[in-house]
Amino acid sequence: MIYNYTIFRFSDIFYIDATNQQTLEADLLAISPPNVEQSVAGCQQWLANQQGQNWLLLFDNADDVQLNLAMFFPDCRFGNILVTTRNPQLSIHAGENADAKIADMDSEDAKCLLMQISRAENHNENEKIAALIVKVIFYLFL
Repeated sequence: MIYNYTIFRFSDIFYIDATNQQTLEADLLAISPPNVEQSVAGCQQWLANQQGQNWLLLFDNADDVQLNLAMFFPDCRFGNILVTTRNPQLSIHAGENADAKIADMDSEDAKCLLMQISRAENHNENEKIAALIVKVIFYLFL
């Protein structure tokens, strides 16, 4: 799934379901444009050629230590990769001192953070929508 909006500094945000190899490969294929070779390698090459872009590749639910997640990372020195996992063994992908443990926020803090980063007007309807959104994602913000 592709989210083509900017949050802070990202040119594009690409969400990859890293639950297993099949979902990971399918989501990688889905983010490459039609003129790109429809393979994992083709997608990786396309991302690696996006110099000047500051994309975010988000691997979500990467809990399977048997899955070599690094083989799905594009080979480049730009862009951003974020891996969410409940498995501490997967911190091997984080590099030195790069892993962070993130816990749930309380509902009011999560709602306030969402309102702030979305720059939504503070009125009752937006606060109701924000409260619903943070409840659906279990008050966890990245």
